[in-house]
Amino acid sequence: MTSRQTDHDNGTTLEQEHALITLNHDLFVAECNGDRLELTAREFDLLALLIREQHRVLPREELHRRVWNTGGSGLRVVDTYVSRLRTKLKMAGHPGIAVLRKRGYRLLGADDD
Repeated sequence: MTSRQTDHDNGTTLEQEHALITLNHDLFVAECNGDRLELTAREFDLLALLIREQHRVLPREELHRRVWNTGGSGLRVVDTYVSRLRTKLKMAGHPGIAVLRKRGYRLLGADDD
């Protein structure tokens, strides 16, 4: 992953890149293979977290706490959002999100099978 800040008209833009994905945090725009991904605000936040923590498996509980700012109950919402995001990434040509049973989720990179 690379992160960079770019000066645009006296402002800065935070961008994250991972494999084929680019996120622009100022405009809340996500692109994969140069094509814009239509993401909800939660999907965008979830993808940003998966990119930030790309080198480790993130348990459902942690995703729930960090993206939804709650803990404990309602963990199925994480599965639902991961599934939706995974589908959108796959449709755009990205390898997707790995599901490690009883462990959590990890964003796949270009080198992952």
